[in-house]
Amino acid sequence: MEVLVRNMLGAFISDDDVLNAYLFKKNSLDANIKLIKTINVKYDYEKEILVEILNEISYIKSERNSFIHGIWSEPITKDNDIIIHCSNPKMKFQKEPNGKKWSFGHGKSVRLTFIRKLVSRIEDIMISQKAFIERLENFDLEFWMPKG
Repeated sequence: MEVLVRNMLGAFISDDDVLNAYLFKKNSLDANIKLIKTINVKYDYEKEILVEILNEISYIKSERNSFIHGIWSEPITKDNDIIIHCSNPKMKFQKEPNGKKWSFGHGKSVRLTFIRKLVSRIEDIMISQKAFIERLENFDLEFWMPKG
């Protein structure tokens, strides 16, 4: 998914895949998403589709990060599903009416069915990304017409 974001960005810049990989190899996912949005201000290419793809990627990224960086409990079986609590090891600051509150270990319970649905969403978004890249690579943005 992240490599495809880089490929989406590259499709706006150049037909040279090696150049694109070199230019954006150290960029974070967020940086590449911001660049795509900035570049597309000029071209306005499939704006609604692009925004939908990028929003879905951002959502998946946030869920993925909580899984990767979280501390997982032992799974339990409940309501015909497997549930795991994923807690965040980072300190969290909250401003409250009567002062400040620091906490850690906050998190959420995650069902195995949710993880399966998330994997399905990742597969779907990757299909959308590949289709977007193919359309963009076959379109001349400068002359606003198909290539060829």
